[in-house]
Amino acid sequence: MAARNWEKRAWQPREMQMLSEWLAKTQAGKRWQTRVRLGSPRPEVPRPDMSPEELAMIGSWRRWADAIILENTKVTIVEAAIRPEPGDISKLQLYARLFPHTPEFEAWHGLPIEMILLYAIEDPTVVFLAREAKIRAIEYKPTWLPAYMQILLPRERRGSQASREIMETKT
Repeated sequence: MAARNWEKRAWQPREMQMLSEWLAKTQAGKRWQTRVRLGSPRPEVPRPDMSPEELAMIGSWRRWADAIILENTKVTIVEAAIRPEPGDISKLQLYARLFPHTPEFEAWHGLPIEMILLYAIEDPTVVFLAREAKIRAIEYKPTWLPAYMQILLPRERRGSQASREIMETKT
């Protein structure tokens, strides 16, 4: 039986580390941002006399996408997860709906939106559902993943088993 450090793991922003590495390797030369607030500030709150700093502060309640990639022909919204979960699909769908209402990106409002679910450990059912929802599911294994896997419990080192019932069902 393999030895394991049973002390509580320190939280680290591993998804953001994975995402940044993937963006640098695959999106070089493109304009991208991470941790992007989406949607508009509540319409009842902003007032004409508010400073830009005050407006930015009231917008801090907005939801944020892990990354967006801004191109001349499309906008890509990325959600990154070491192990993807079904909720990641609905997050991307929500971000795609919020993007056209985000004043900071008005110049890109009319462009098509592509959604990407970036993951390191595959969950076949989540990947299937993402693709069914027209979300690109991209597997990316960062260089540090093997070392990270060693500190995980065995059940955390893999995605859930494929759900045959879901994957065989066509709606």
